[in-house]
Amino acid sequence: MIMHNPHTPRNQRPRTVESSGIDGPLDHSELLEWLSTSRGWRPNTAPTWIERLRVEGVRLPNADDVCDQTIASVTQRLILSLAERGVYLAHTDHLTDRELYGYLIDTALAIPAPPRQPGTIELIDLCPPYGEGIELMLACYASDNVRSQLSLQGVPIPPRRTKPAERDGQLPRPPGFPEHLG
Repeated sequence: MIMHNPHTPRNQRPRTVESSGIDGPLDHSELLEWLSTSRGWRPNTAPTWIERLRVEGVRLPNADDVCDQTIASVTQRLILSLAERGVYLAHTDHLTDRELYGYLIDTALAIPAPPRQPGTIELIDLCPPYGEGIELMLACYASDNVRSQLSLQGVPIPPRRTKPAERDGQLPRPPGFPEHLG
């Protein structure tokens, strides 16, 4: 999901959330760079986020190669590296550090990364508002009040799941966005 941030000063570095999108005032050199890159972009030849991060010098070991004592710090470094590049996470508390790192490395960041329009961010929501994400939201993230209200309306509510992590409140956020993106 790509989101515009209308609350950020324009032309601020790094290029995470600089403007309100292509219709707002932009740094023309950025716009020209994006246009030239975007016009030639093809998913079958585009680098993945993993490849882009590695080219930029971010060390990304395979999840199986990270020991239990360091998985939390390796995961945190990846989260911060993504945020520096305008990629943010939401709804991660239902995963352990190892599960989150593995999902990011093996799935979320392993797809072709299209050039991002100036003034936008990318959000990786690990509890999307459709399909299995609905069940996960109800089991892990919905308040007791919401669960009760929905139950009274006849909506089947899954059992409450204990979240193995409490990292969502400390995840990096783009300037001008609420404390919790999800």
